[in-house]
Order: sequence, then C-alpha cells, then structure tokens
Amino acid sequence: MELGGDAEKQLGLVCDEWNRAEKAIKLAEQVNGEIINPAIYELRYAGRRIVEAIQRLPDGEDPEAIALLRDAYFDCSRARHDAIDAATSKIAADLAIAVDKLGPEAVLEGFPSFSKLKSRLDVTRRLISISREDRENRARIYETLENDHLTEIVEGYNEFTASEPILRRYALRRRRGLLIERAMWLAAIIVGVWATWAFS
Repeated sequence: MELGGDAEKQLGLVCDEWNRAEKAIKLAEQVNGEIINPAIYELRYAGRRIVEAIQRLPDGEDPEAIALLRDAYFDCSRARHDAIDAATSKIAADLAIAVDKLGPEAVLEGFPSFSKLKSRLDVTRRLISISREDRENRARIYETLENDHLTEIVEGYNEFTASEPILRRYALRRRRGLLIERAMWLAAIIVGVWATWAFS
C-alpha cells in the first residue's frame, strides 16, 4: 500500500513517538523491576488505532484515518508520560525509604551524590505536577524532563542502588556508635548518682 501526504507524515510521527515511548517504558521497567501496565495499555490503544487507520487507507487519503493516527500519536505520548511518572515515583519512594531506614547522615556519608540526585528528582516531580495543570504545555514539559533530567536521575539512582551495601555498613556503624555513646552517658549518670549517694 502506497501512502502519501498527511497520512504518511502522520504515520511517521506516530512511529517516532512509539519508539520514544518504548524507550521510556524499558527504562521505567528497569527501575521498577516490573511491567508498567498503564503505559502498555496506552500503546495497545495506539496499536489498535494504527490498524484501523491503515484499513481506511487502501485507496488514498481519508480524514478519519488521519484522525485515528493523531489519536495514536497521543496514546504513544501518554504511554511515555506514564512510564516517566512510574520511574520517578519509584525512585522518589526508594530514596525516602532509604533515608527513613538508614538515616540521612548514613545516606549522605555512604552516597555523597544523594543531595544532587534528590534535588534533580524534586525538580522533575515538580514539573510533572505542573504538567497536570498546564495541559497545553504538557508535551513540552515532558520533553524537558526527558532531555534535561531523566537519564541523569536514572543513572544516579542506579549508582545509589549499587552502593546499598556500603550504605547499610555506614548505617550499622552509626547505630553502634550511638549505642556506645548512650551507654557511656548512662554509665556517667550511674557513676554520678552513686558518687552523690556514696559521699553524702
């Protein structure tokens, strides 16, 4: 089947967006360790619309086919957005858990780049929130996220997870130090109370 004009152009845009969505989904799956169902569903909807559009194009241009291809493009965009949301949500949750369980001092000592990673992630999450209210600029906002933040965040997160054994050792050492410090304070209090009692 020969395509031309708007149909060929629109199908090319859909293919490009599909590829970008697949890349984002693969990245999110690596971060989450599981399939990102909302993104997969969006690609499924896009696939169905592509098939319906192609069925309408055996004899040339068809306005309904072009509309279906435009819808497929937006489905692919939503799939990409869902994948980015899933990846950044998982990273934010894991960082919060690490700080809560290990303590901020141990995290910073064991992973000095934590502040930089957290700061970049916070900017990204803030931009995602803004995109919910600013629908007209949503595509541009997500473009900025992908181009300026996402790769660095995922790379930083991978480094963070790779340093988990070191973080745990720092946290354990810190807890031991606190226990020793408390024991020494307790011993000092006991000695002080005993001395007061003994010499009174």
